[in-house]
Amino acid sequence: MPATSNLRATQTARPSSPHTPQQQLRSGNTSFASTTSPGSSLRNEDDAIIIEIGARWLRAGFEGSGTPVCVMGFGPEESRRVGDYRGWIQSAAGIGPLPKPVDAEDWVRDYELWQPDLRKVDLGLMEDKIERVLRETYNQYLLTDAGSSRLVLALPSLMPHPLLSSLLSTLFSRWRFPSITLLPSATMSAIAAGLRSALVVDLGWAETTVTGLYEYREITTKRSTRAMKSLQQMMGRLLSSPASGEDQDATREDGISVGFTYCEEVLTRFAWCKPQAEDGEQADQPAHTVSIPSPTCPEQEFYDVPFSRLADPVETVLFASGIAESELDDEEKSIPLLVHSALQALPPDARGTCMSRIVFVGGGARILGLRERILKEVSSLIQRHGWSSVRGRVVERQRQRLEELRISSPASGQKLPTSNNAESSAEGEKLDPSQEVPEIDFVEQKLRRQNKDTPVPVQGVLRQVESLGAWAGASLVTSLKMRGMVEIEREKFLQNGLAGATRDSEPSIPDRRSGLRAGERSSWTLASWA
Repeated sequence: MPATSNLRATQTARPSSPHTPQQQLRSGNTSFASTTSPGSSLRNEDDAIIIEIGARWLRAGFEGSGTPVCVMGFGPEESRRVGDYRGWIQSAAGIGPLPKPVDAEDWVRDYELWQPDLRKVDLGLMEDKIERVLRETYNQYLLTDAGSSRLVLALPSLMPHPLLSSLLSTLFSRWRFPSITLLPSATMSAIAAGLRSALVVDLGWAETTVTGLYEYREITTKRSTRAMKSLQQMMGRLLSSPASGEDQDATREDGISVGFTYCEEVLTRFAWCKPQAEDGEQADQPAHTVSIPSPTCPEQEFYDVPFSRLADPVETVLFASGIAESELDDEEKSIPLLVHSALQALPPDARGTCMSRIVFVGGGARILGLRERILKEVSSLIQRHGWSSVRGRVVERQRQRLEELRISSPASGQKLPTSNNAESSAEGEKLDPSQEVPEIDFVEQKLRRQNKDTPVPVQGVLRQVESLGAWAGASLVTSLKMRGMVEIEREKFLQNGLAGATRDSEPSIPDRRSGLRAGERSSWTLASWA
C-alpha cells in the first residue's frame, strides 16, 4: 500500500483536453524569430509588407525574403463568387474552345487590371478587384491584419495619375495603413541585380519600357506598345487558324476562337525566338513539328504544328519583321530599335556604363533566345549607324560614295578626310618621332597608381546581367530600414490626394547636427511618378 500511494503521488495530472501552453507559445527565441529563412514562418511584427502590382499579377510577401509568399492574378477565375460554377466549364475557364470567335481586345479585357488607355478602364471595378485580391492575400497567405504593418508598393514610374490615385484611395479608405512607401520597379530590378547603374528592359504586358539608370536615378525612359499583350493576341490568332496554315487571314479577321488560358500555356511553353546569322539575316532552321493539345478537345486529341511557326508571333510583334524602320511610329518601335534609341538618349559616360549592364525583366524575358537576339541586333545597329540619330537614304548614299572613294584611294595615292584615314593619320603621328609628344596628365597617372588594385569596371561592351526582379529588390531595400523618397502619410493624402504632393527634383539632405532633413516640408513628393 505505501508503494502504491507513492506511485500515485508521483503521477502528474493530465488535462481533460489537448491544449498548447500559452506562455511557452509566446516566449520564443527572439533571435530566431527575427530571421527570414525560407523554412521558418516566424517573423517580427514590425516587418513591412512588400507588394508589387502590375497589370496582370500581384506579388506579396515580407521584407527580407528572397521570393514573395504568393502571386495573385486578376482573371475571371479569381473573381468568381460562392455558387458560381462557371470555372468548371472549359470555355469559361479559358481552356476549351469558345462558342464563337471574339475580338482580340475583348478576349484579354477580363484578364488585366488596367490598360494604358484610361478611356476604356472602369476605375470603380479596378478598385473592387484590388480590394478583393488584397483581402485574400492577407487572409490566406500573409495571415496578418491589414494595416498593422508598414506597406511598401513597387510600381512602374510611368503609371498614370488616375490609376495611382485610385490605388492609394482604396488602400487608405478601406484599411488603416499609417503610411505607404512607393518604390520604382525599374530601380528595384537593378538593385536586385546588384547594380547601381543599368539599362532595365521591361517586357511587360501592355507595353515594353527601357529605363536608363545612373546611380539609382532614372535618366531616360523609352516605351513601345510591342509587348506581351500583342504577342498573346497574335498567338491566339495563330492557334485559331487551321493546323495546315490555310485561310489564316480570314481567321484573323473573324477573331480568336481558343481559350485565353490555353493560349497562354502554349505561349509560355513553346514560344521561341529565331537566332540571327552573322550577316544580319535569319538562319535557316530545320523542319520540326511539335504535338500540342487540340483547342477543341485538350484532354484527348493532339495535332502537329511546325516548330518554326511558333516563332512567327515573336518575329512579327517584338521585332516588326517585314516593316521598314521609317514606317514605324515612335510608340511602336521594335525592341532592338527601342534599346538603341534609349542608349542614344544617354550621356556618353552613362551610356558606356549602362550598355554593359542590361537587365531584362518581365514575362517576355523568359522567351527562349529573345535576349541574345536583341543584343545581336542592337550590336548590328551600333555598327551600322553608330550613335548618330541622322539616318535616311541621303546619308546612306553619302556613306557608300565615301566607301567607294576610300577603296579607290590607294591606287591614285590620294588621302581622304574619312574617319579611317583620320585614325591612320593619328597612328602615323604617334609613330613619327619628329611630331610633338602629347602632354602627360600627371593627375591621371597618380590616380591610376593609387587605384591599381581596384578592378576596372566593364564599360562600352554590350552585356546582360541577371536580376531577381523588382519584388526582391524592394524587399532588400526595405530590410535596410532606409527611408524612401515617396512616403505618403494617411492624413495628408485623405485631405488633398495627389494634389498635396510637391515636385522635389533633388532628395533632401539630412542635417548631422539636428538629425533633421534640410528643406523638409510638411507635404510629400511623388518623385519619379510626378
